[in-house]
Amino acid sequence: MSYSNLDLINQVDSVPYTPQPVDAYYEFRSHDSKAVLGYILPEVAKKLNYPDTFTVTGPTANQRGAVTINSSLDSAEKRSEAIAKVLEDLKENKTFQVLQGWRNELYTVYNPTHVPYFLIERAGSGLFGIVTYGVHLVGYQPATETSPLKIWVPRRSYTKATYPGMLDNTIAGGIGYPCGVHETAIKEAYEEAGLDEEFMEKNLRPAGVVTYFHQVNNHFFDSEASSRSTTTKDEATYQPEVEFIYDVIMAGDVKPRPVDGEVAEFYLMDVETVKQELAKGSFKYNCALVMIDFFIRHGILTYENEPDFVNIAQRCHRVLEFPMK
Repeated sequence: MSYSNLDLINQVDSVPYTPQPVDAYYEFRSHDSKAVLGYILPEVAKKLNYPDTFTVTGPTANQRGAVTINSSLDSAEKRSEAIAKVLEDLKENKTFQVLQGWRNELYTVYNPTHVPYFLIERAGSGLFGIVTYGVHLVGYQPATETSPLKIWVPRRSYTKATYPGMLDNTIAGGIGYPCGVHETAIKEAYEEAGLDEEFMEKNLRPAGVVTYFHQVNNHFFDSEASSRSTTTKDEATYQPEVEFIYDVIMAGDVKPRPVDGEVAEFYLMDVETVKQELAKGSFKYNCALVMIDFFIRHGILTYENEPDFVNIAQRCHRVLEFPMK
């Protein structure tokens, strides 16, 4: 099968824009019920029987169900501690397979915007459908008179729990607490590709953000790709995500190298080869979007050569109606 650029965008930005039935998901609500923090699928909500932490109300004919943080949890510290205990219990009881990929890394949930509301174990974030944040860096050799633009493309380790063996962006990683965006980019560059801080500070170029709203079970649940995720059909999740994008100029003899075991190997690909791999579905879903965004920003993908250009450009920057970082 050959994937168009719009096919790839549809895979990552897969939550419908049109209103969904009231029983499609539960709202994950703040302790004062003023904010919706995320979306929880019914199969997950039904297993959150922790009355000291959550109040779960089912949907009615004209109102969505809700998982509401209890009003007694009126500080970030209380909420973080209570939700951590819930996730630890769910992990111990093997309620959700995704929690077996426990990372001992915390993500920050915000409410209101910019204000930390609680911390949550990374492996459990998808169960609550909260916004998560990451950095994606595209390392490339600029075009010269004798050579076309080339991009450093890694292959994910074949032993990774999620999307093993798929192609990725040069450097990528989630923004864990208490790290900042720039700090994470520098850290991940060394850990994943052996690029030191001095080099990165000279060659790192902020290039905006991409945003999308992904539903894990919307694609790839087949025999071909059953190993791509630790999440199964009965515990599918919503994943609204914000990725901070950087370009890294890697001219001359600068080469990334695997360091922490996250990457099997790096390839230096010209644009046509990257396009071919995108069309084959070789890239992890969100990394395909980042690569398409790179093509747009560098004038490789244009209105003249892509019939779905406007739709694609819009879909790389979805408005997420949740409190944000």
